[in-house]
Amino acid sequence: MDYINQTIGKYTITRKIGEGGMASVYEGIHVKLGTKVAIKILSPILARNPQLRQRFENEANFMASLSHPHITRVLDVEEQDETLAIIMELLEGEDLDARVKRTGPLSTNEVKMLFTQVLNAFDYAHSKGIVHRDIKPANIFIDKNNQVKILDFGIAKLFGTGNEMTQTGTQMGTPVYMSPEQVKGEKSIDHRADIYALGVTLYFTLTGKAPYESAEESSYEIFTKIINEPIPSLKNNPIFDAIIQKSASKDRNARYQTVLEMLKELDTSASASSVEASTKQQSIDDGPKEKIIENKEVKQQKPIVAWQKSRAATAALLVGIVGILFVVVIMVIGLMKGSEICNCTDIYLGILKEAKAANGDPKEIEAIQKKYKSDIESCEKIFNDKSKDQSTIKKELVKCPSYMEIEKMR
Repeated sequence: MDYINQTIGKYTITRKIGEGGMASVYEGIHVKLGTKVAIKILSPILARNPQLRQRFENEANFMASLSHPHITRVLDVEEQDETLAIIMELLEGEDLDARVKRTGPLSTNEVKMLFTQVLNAFDYAHSKGIVHRDIKPANIFIDKNNQVKILDFGIAKLFGTGNEMTQTGTQMGTPVYMSPEQVKGEKSIDHRADIYALGVTLYFTLTGKAPYESAEESSYEIFTKIINEPIPSLKNNPIFDAIIQKSASKDRNARYQTVLEMLKELDTSASASSVEASTKQQSIDDGPKEKIIENKEVKQQKPIVAWQKSRAATAALLVGIVGILFVVVIMVIGLMKGSEICNCTDIYLGILKEAKAANGDPKEIEAIQKKYKSDIESCEKIFNDKSKDQSTIKKELVKCPSYMEIEKMR
C-alpha cells in the first residue's frame, strides 16, 4: 500500500525511506509544527494478525520506555483504522551494514568509537530488562556526526518476567546473527543472546563479511555452523579476536555475562592495541628520522670535507707547479751568477712557505701571486738568459740553502 501524501493522525507522509519484513519506514512531517519525523508503519496484512500487532505495539512501548542518547527515540504512536504507526525521530546517515559495504572493514579506532556507544546503549537496555534479540549491522544506525542509534526493537522482549510472545521451537532473529540458543528455539532467551550477536557484529565490522556466508549457504547450513563451529579467528588482530571469541561462545555461560564486561574488555584491549600500534609506528618513524638526520649531517660535512680537500689539493698543486717551474727554468738557464740564483730560490721558497700557510685558500693564494709578481718576472729574465753555463748554475745551486729547502719541500 502506498502511503505517500496520506495523513496519519497528526503527520503527513512525504516519502518512503525503507522497507523491512514487518513494516515500512517513511519520512513524514507534523501537520502543525512542521517538524520532520520517521514513521514506521506495520504491514496492513500483518496488522490483521493480533499477535504481530501486539508485537509491534510492544516495540513502541519498549522504545518509549527507553531514554538513552544511543537508542532511537519514540515520539508518538498513531492508530487509524487498520493502520498502526510508530512515530520516531528522523535520522540522517547510514546503518553499519551500509557503512562497511561502502568503506570496507573499519579501523580499530573506528570500531572502538562506534562499539563503545553500541555497548553503552545495550547496557542501558539490559538494565531495563529488555533484550533486543535482533542485533545486526542494519539495526545500528550512524548519523553524520558518527553518533550511534540503535534501531528496531520489533522482536525485543522483557527477560525474567515470564511474559513471552513466542513459543518453544520458534526462531526469532536474523539467521547469521542468531545465537545458538535462538537457533535451537529455546524459550529462555536472555541478554546473553544479544552479547553473542554483538560479537558476530564486531566480527563483520572488522572483516567486512559475516562469519557464515548467508548468500552461499542455506539457513540449515548456517544454523548448523552456529551450533557447532566457532567464529573464524582474526589471526591478524588477536586482541579483538579474543573479544569476539568470548562474546560469541557457543556456551552462553562462557560469554561475557554482561555488556558492561564486554565494554570494559573492549576499552582495555583497544587501548592496548592503540599503544602497540603507536609504538610500532613510532619505531617505523624513528628509523627514517635517524637516517634523515645522519644524511643531513653527511650533507653538511661533505662540503667541508670537499673544501678541505680542495684547499689541500690547491696547495699541493701550487707547490708542484712552482717546483716544476723552478726545475724547468733551471734546465734552460745558461750561465748565471750564484748570487742571482740564490735570490730567485729565496723568492720561490717564500712563495712555497706562504702558499703552505694559506692552506689552499683561493683569496690568500691570489694575494701571494700579486705580492711576488714582480719578483717572479725578474727571475724569469735571469732564467731565460741562455748565455749562462748550466753546469756552473747547478754547482752554485747546491750551495744555496733556499734551493736545498725547496728540494725537501718537493
